[in-house]
Amino acid sequence: MKRLVFCFDGTWNKLVPELATNVVLTAASIQRMDDDGIPQIIHYDEGVGTGSLDAMRGGMFGQGLIQNVREAYRFLVFNYDPGDEIYVFGFSRGAYSARTFIGFIRHVGPLHRLHVGRIDEALKLYEESADATSDALRQFRATYSDKVCIGQADDDWRCQNLSNYEGGSSPQMRIQYLGVWDTVGALGVPELIPFSGWLNRRHDFHDASLDSFVENARHAVAIDEKRELFPPETFGDLTKLNGAKGFENEDTRAPYQERWFPGVHGSVGGGGDIRGLSDSSLTWVLSGAKKAGLKLDTERGTRIHGIRPDPFAQLINEKNPEWSATQLLSDDRDGPDQIWQLSNSALRRWRTPAEKLDDKNYRPGSLSKLKPVLDKLGPWQFSAPTDLITTEKVKVGDTLSKYARRHYGDAEKWPTIFEANADTIENPDDIFPGQLVRVPKLLT
Repeated sequence: MKRLVFCFDGTWNKLVPELATNVVLTAASIQRMDDDGIPQIIHYDEGVGTGSLDAMRGGMFGQGLIQNVREAYRFLVFNYDPGDEIYVFGFSRGAYSARTFIGFIRHVGPLHRLHVGRIDEALKLYEESADATSDALRQFRATYSDKVCIGQADDDWRCQNLSNYEGGSSPQMRIQYLGVWDTVGALGVPELIPFSGWLNRRHDFHDASLDSFVENARHAVAIDEKRELFPPETFGDLTKLNGAKGFENEDTRAPYQERWFPGVHGSVGGGGDIRGLSDSSLTWVLSGAKKAGLKLDTERGTRIHGIRPDPFAQLINEKNPEWSATQLLSDDRDGPDQIWQLSNSALRRWRTPAEKLDDKNYRPGSLSKLKPVLDKLGPWQFSAPTDLITTEKVKVGDTLSKYARRHYGDAEKWPTIFEANADTIENPDDIFPGQLVRVPKLLT
């Protein structure tokens, strides 16, 4: 068994060391082999619009996306074996690429490498067939992707239609984890242009939906992005998916999650020289990946060693942002309607007094539906404890439970440490090498 990790970068994003997106940081921080000797193999794809000739076409209209998906799929065909785990990450249109890449696999399966010459045929079927459950696609998968099934229904179909097929002989394929930042799915001509629907009909085949073919998924969405050319493609209602696994949507342990984070598009997906907000969304998405089994390298010198989430960083992730024509058309996004859909970063920022924020009161229009509920929460208050046992500097493998056991003799007392660091730790499961953690004395 091995792990195949697919990383699709965002619009106009590529491998620039000093302006790394969350996709680059993720790809550069995956262990080549985990502690149990399982290889982890990475495919990185630069975003659409990164070439000198296609910057405008790819950036504004999404051209080149399907070619990026094709290249990733070819990598899959040559490297995948039944039983391998697949992880997929993406930002912006790269997030849409990640999701339509999964949709492509769901439709045609992973071709056996002997049939690699049929990739274009598979792509044509994907473009022409809206229903992955059709007999034509099931027959195609049974013929050219026969080593796995896409769900139990594939196995049942083969039992009924293939005389030499034995039920259960081909294992069911799954995507282990999908982690995406601010998915942008607008392709072709912008919707506000007359007849855009007719002009863009050739893009309608893309299947970016989320279903149980994906075992676990997290999507970080930008609250403060206003450009109408960058509308978010959300997951939609996750009630059925989470319910099937025994979870409520608001449960922080739910396998399928979508949360809204403060900041513009780049402040959620990274790529600027100010990282506080994008580190928050990076932390959250990678936390889900780790829980799903992916092994990350957090040793000193790696790209995610010492990342510092900061819910109070400026909303635009660049010190000297350049003006873009995409800003001419702007409006608040249609934001969430349930408070549990907000990230801890968003809640902290809303509840922080204006005098402590550079941008004064944080009251984005996209959160207008939640304003009555949020205002009832009152201001966020925190005073750092001064009566400390020590201050720990986090090392690889450290946890708050480990500190509680070391200093209190009881790992279950970790909430005391968490509460003492509420200004710097948003999630008790997410502490990072190099971070300083206060260990207060226990109250008697």
